[in-house]
Amino acid sequence: MDFEKDFLMTESHAEQLPTVRIKQIIIENFKSVKYGEILLDCGKQFVPCGTKSDILGIYGQNGSGKTALIEALSILKNLMAGAGVPSAYADCVAIDAEYSHLCFTFDLQYPSGEIRELEYSFKLNKVKLSDEEKEERYKHAPEDFPIPETAYRVHIFDEILKLSCKGNNVKMTKQLFVDTSTDNTPFGPANKLKLFVNNNKDTILSLMVNKKLTAEKSRSFIFNKKTLQIFKDSSLYSIYFQVLLEMRYFASLYFYVIDTKSTGIIRLNFAQPIYTRSAPLHFPVNDPLTFSEEDYNDVNSIFEKLSNVLSQIVPGLKIGLKKLGEKITPDGEKGCSVELVSYRNDIELPLRDESDGVRKIISTLALFVAAYNDQSFTLAIDEFDAGVFEYLLGELLQLFEKSGKGQFIFTSHNLRPLEVINRKFLVFTTTNPENRYYRLKGIGKTNNLRDTYFREIILGEQDEQIYNKTKQYKIEAALQKARDF
Repeated sequence: MDFEKDFLMTESHAEQLPTVRIKQIIIENFKSVKYGEILLDCGKQFVPCGTKSDILGIYGQNGSGKTALIEALSILKNLMAGAGVPSAYADCVAIDAEYSHLCFTFDLQYPSGEIRELEYSFKLNKVKLSDEEKEERYKHAPEDFPIPETAYRVHIFDEILKLSCKGNNVKMTKQLFVDTSTDNTPFGPANKLKLFVNNNKDTILSLMVNKKLTAEKSRSFIFNKKTLQIFKDSSLYSIYFQVLLEMRYFASLYFYVIDTKSTGIIRLNFAQPIYTRSAPLHFPVNDPLTFSEEDYNDVNSIFEKLSNVLSQIVPGLKIGLKKLGEKITPDGEKGCSVELVSYRNDIELPLRDESDGVRKIISTLALFVAAYNDQSFTLAIDEFDAGVFEYLLGELLQLFEKSGKGQFIFTSHNLRPLEVINRKFLVFTTTNPENRYYRLKGIGKTNNLRDTYFREIILGEQDEQIYNKTKQYKIEAALQKARDF
């Protein structure tokens, strides 16, 4: 966050920051998706700053590309925020492909009325760790930890950025301004490289070194802090550099992705994560946490605000931090031992005793509140419906569509949202890996989309098949055959 303050948060610049919306997503050779393209609603109909929310709900059978889209967004978040992509995503590259290719288009809407469209694409593959890299990765592992013979990391390469502008007496057609596929220079085209660094040989050498280092760290070269610092020190400020800073700022503070790699912690009962805009808080299920008095007061104020919202979503339910006694923090400060608890009609329970659905709501509530209230906030959640009562799920989405301000992307198996939110916000996966994402056609205003979806599963009347049909007698035979398992 200090980086963003140093680079951006002058008072005059803060007032001119754009509203950022994801407009289009293209995925190639990523998990089960050979090719998939989604144009979000804000890409079809321009939404003036701060007036309307944008929702994308993705539906489809298991293994058909829903989680793939959320994980692609998670990789995007890490890269633009300057963070490394965790090695777990190395397995997202399709087995039969040399690399995956991801492309994202953004609308940047400025208070002045100017609109910029940014396209950011990159490729990723998996690289086998050297013995030295493997030793470094597992140096803190327990002695009995089974270290794999072969381990991989993510390699990010061929980053490309394009920009166009319109409005406020400005018009610029889409221009390529970064292409890192070059070998002998940090990036091309040459005229844009000159704009960033004025062709200074020492600066170019520093960029080349940093390009190699970021590749080894599974990071973006362009959104890396050191790269942006080099651009800043070159004192050649341009709209291209400004957009890079604004997107890094957006990714760091206004763009959050919660995939099953993180929410799975809840169901495994290891810890209770509480996602906040500053950082996720992880509360061990069976052990108390130690906070300094200052941290306790800050965190407790967050829970007080969340509890007020929670009691309206789940009547009679509140949450809070319970002090268990004084304790010295690892830094030697005076602090306290605390436990996360829930209150139902004044009856206190450890939060671990609540249902998965309640814990899921609590875990993601702070970010949902931020997306509801902030026009530039984008939140993506995999399996948003997990354990959540379907009527409540519909209520939350209806409210977000009616009066929310930000962008909300989710996957779900629960079909209640098909009945309550505008069909322009819904996309379905198909059985065709070369055209994974599809909007149903020929749906009238009076049609119940849930009924239409079931009809399509049975009859298959659309241009793309959206369900691999199962046969009950085959399932029955398989179950009987496996009885001696």
